[in-house]
Amino acid sequence: MALPNSFKRFLFRSSLVPPHNWRKAAIVLVAMIVGLGFFILKISNATSYLSDDPQACVNCHIMTPQYITWTHSSHREVTDCNSCHVPHDNVVNKYFFKAKDGLYHASVFTARMEPEVIVAKQASANVIQNNCIRCHQDQVTDAKTEAFVADHLENRTGRTCWDCHREVPHGRVRSLSAIGAQIEPIKEYSPKDLSIVPSWLKESMDNSKTSN
Repeated sequence: MALPNSFKRFLFRSSLVPPHNWRKAAIVLVAMIVGLGFFILKISNATSYLSDDPQACVNCHIMTPQYITWTHSSHREVTDCNSCHVPHDNVVNKYFFKAKDGLYHASVFTARMEPEVIVAKQASANVIQNNCIRCHQDQVTDAKTEAFVADHLENRTGRTCWDCHREVPHGRVRSLSAIGAQIEPIKEYSPKDLSIVPSWLKESMDNSKTSN
């Protein structure tokens, strides 16, 4: 389908169309940029960040300590990363904050400037604190606790929850060096036939079923 003449005139008038002898090179350059963009989206598994799958957070590996410690905590049964680390007041704010945080993390990782121990910045700390209160509303406003715990209101509102609950949910092991070898398979980087059950045990179980 031919482009309208008015649109063509706009392109030429705005110098958005290169001179005739440069058009082939311009087409190749644009194609390379678009292709590179799609390649980056594919290699970074970008679509996974639209989900709530915690394994999306370890695509770049630097969050492996946080992921592994979470999988061995009680929070694993009731939360995922987004439950604590993004706002839940509305969908727009959720994905805006997630995109802003994700771009920052990706930039730091690409430049190889990640710290040995990751510490939440103030904006993230505020979100985490609000989500702690959102989920544990009954506990932090418990009238019985208010009655017998000295300065309960000040302690509850004047400090973050993890000032006291320091090992929830990531435990003490938080540095990149401390976790050693990866001890939890990551779906994105594991073979499809990976199983935590050894082959010899599978065969033994199958033989046992057959004999019975």
